[in-house]
Amino acid sequence: MNYCSEQEIAQAITDVLDDASLARQLAAQSKPAVWLQTRQVEVEDEIPLAATRLGGRPDLTAETPWPQRHPYPDTHKRVQSHREDSVAPDSRWRWATPEQAQKIRTEALQHIARLESVFPLHFLAQINFAQVWAAGPVDEDMPRSGLLSVFYDMAEQPWGYDPADACALALVWSEDGAPLQRRAQPEALQAMDDEWQIKPAACTLHACQTPLPMESAQWSALQLDLTEEQGDNFVEWWFDEDENGASNEGEYACCHRISGWPTPVQGDMQTECALVAAGHYCGSGQSYQDPALQSVRDSAGDWLLLLQLGTDEKLGMNWGDDGQLYIWIRREDLRARRFDQARLVLQCH
Repeated sequence: MNYCSEQEIAQAITDVLDDASLARQLAAQSKPAVWLQTRQVEVEDEIPLAATRLGGRPDLTAETPWPQRHPYPDTHKRVQSHREDSVAPDSRWRWATPEQAQKIRTEALQHIARLESVFPLHFLAQINFAQVWAAGPVDEDMPRSGLLSVFYDMAEQPWGYDPADACALALVWSEDGAPLQRRAQPEALQAMDDEWQIKPAACTLHACQTPLPMESAQWSALQLDLTEEQGDNFVEWWFDEDENGASNEGEYACCHRISGWPTPVQGDMQTECALVAAGHYCGSGQSYQDPALQSVRDSAGDWLLLLQLGTDEKLGMNWGDDGQLYIWIRREDLRARRFDQARLVLQCH
């Protein structure tokens, strides 16, 4: 959801909750952000060097190695289902032709080979912060200039709730004025099928104001006294495709955003990031309920949204079922430009 102002958010929530005072209280928690409107380009060189963009080839210094991940700490678990697929008979896939079944087995072997080796990460996006601030205000601790490049393991697509997923994300920071050059993808990435290639896209940046999501540490801290009907109405409004589409030039799923509040589709990501960064698994409810981890959960409000990338089918960017990929960072790490401490979360419907 991208709105023009706090006042616009207050009016929208008033209509939803039928309570102007409560709506103003929630609107006061809104945050400024910049959202990215994408335009696929046929000729990648149309995009200026160091410009904010998605997909294609990144702009890096000659000295910067292409980010890669080593095998996951739990690779032996990750390859198990693929090993089963690689030797399964055709009958395992009753819907498939023999040729399709063989393709599944071949792809399983290829994925096992990727998981068990050092493998380059896919380039997703680069953010020019001078362009961001020229479009509109964002969090005061965001850089005023410089280029942040985002790399991720698209083939595995970890969800981020396991500390072992950390190696799937790499952020490369280039100071303003660094000598950049457009870099070709490593051969291992070029050899992958088209479904793993993100098409290059130029970006137009728009300022916006983003409402506080119910699934957040700050919402819980407000201790709002909503009736059951008000809560249901808020959730219905939050996931209303017409409402979201109207604020994204009609494209609901591809909500690409820098800073502000996210548009979560599953749950509170700040608490998840705090727990995972401290080494705790969040694929079950145990870490959320363990009394010994209360101090970790209490630090959830320190986590800020750095970047949100939505499903953008025209570019070949797909996160599950119309999902979103979120990148979070602690405020103290953002101030120190410790981008290696960022955490990823993937959510989908």
